[in-house]
Amino acid sequence: MTYLVDTDVLVDFFKHKEPAKALIAKLSSTTTLALSSLTITELRSGWTSEQADFLLPRLYALCTVVPVTKAIAKHAGKWRWEYKSKGVSLGTPDTVIAATASLHDYPLLTNNAKDYPMPELTRYKHTPEKAA
Repeated sequence: MTYLVDTDVLVDFFKHKEPAKALIAKLSSTTTLALSSLTITELRSGWTSEQADFLLPRLYALCTVVPVTKAIAKHAGKWRWEYKSKGVSLGTPDTVIAATASLHDYPLLTNNAKDYPMPELTRYKHTPEKAA
């Protein structure tokens, strides 16, 4: 099985926060971890050049990078429009990450379930107190 890892989990992992650190270590030894190429942008925007030089190679060794394709972009845009018509505002990064997980049939490893209201999306929540 492959899990798509959301940005928030990777932020916690690289800050050595639990339970993300232990969970990523556990899952990476038994399954494949992937991330949206958009997650690289989100992570890099929070790192200095020195941090990026150190952390990006570790990120690439840990996760397979899934590029944003036309199909992913189209699906993300469809979700944004559908939810906007219901009065729900979803950010482009979250809908792109959700579309990546959905189209590849990857469970999404996130701690921000509220950002991913799509019922067809499978979410793996790594903190018991936030699991639904």
